[in-house]
Amino acid sequence: MKQLATRWVLLCTLVLFAAMATVYFVVDIPPSAQLASADSGVKCRDYDPSSIIEVSKPLNVAVWNIYKQQLEGWEEELNALADDNSIILLQEAQARPQLLSYVEDNGWHSNQAYAFAINGEIAGVMTLSDAIPEKVCAFTKVEPYLRLPKSALYSAYKLSSGEVLSVINLHSINFTYGVQEYVEQLDALVEGVSELKGPLIIAGDFNTWSNERLDVVKQKLGAIGLQEAQFQPDNRLKVFSHPLDHLFYRGLKLTGAETQDTKASDHAVLEAQFTYQ
Repeated sequence: MKQLATRWVLLCTLVLFAAMATVYFVVDIPPSAQLASADSGVKCRDYDPSSIIEVSKPLNVAVWNIYKQQLEGWEEELNALADDNSIILLQEAQARPQLLSYVEDNGWHSNQAYAFAINGEIAGVMTLSDAIPEKVCAFTKVEPYLRLPKSALYSAYKLSSGEVLSVINLHSINFTYGVQEYVEQLDALVEGVSELKGPLIIAGDFNTWSNERLDVVKQKLGAIGLQEAQFQPDNRLKVFSHPLDHLFYRGLKLTGAETQDTKASDHAVLEAQFTYQ
């Protein structure tokens, strides 16, 4: 009962904040999922030529909710991640000039899902990679109370083995009463990846702050053959004693996984190292 009351207080507070925020901010929400690019309204994009990732080399991946770059030190944190990782999955990325300049100056290939824009600055998950993917697609799901979409980004990378590495950067919807809307977003994801062949990574901020949510995620992703990375040390942000951020994988061999506390976000950084099977 106490937990239920806490959820309701939190939900009511956020709805009130969202209503007040519309007075001070100009919020733009696309009518459907699309990429944040010059091609307005495009949900998917093919790249030709794309890069080929060599499977004889390790694959290092970082996952980080960057907290809209609101705290000092985010650029230094990204620089550190860039030294060790060839793919970086960001949640709560805000397309401000400083972030866009960082991406360009450091030679990253980037794609971002256009979840919504506040005063012209696009917000949504962003995927950075050394390699150029052959295809990217954006997906969104509207929060039932705040009415702001959460987003996901699918990226497909060619491998030297002839296979395709599929990487999904996910930010799950947060504030719901019950799990119906949460399950709907997850079901759409599972349906979208069920036909994919080859190595697969699904990672990001799953907002798994309840037993129900965590059980649903593990059951549905486990049913399509994904394993969850176990982090050591594990400093992931927890709400109601449950970690919010996760990394699931299949078709790869996990050789290491750790987290790193940072003052540049309320979320810790996740890093995982793989070799190709």
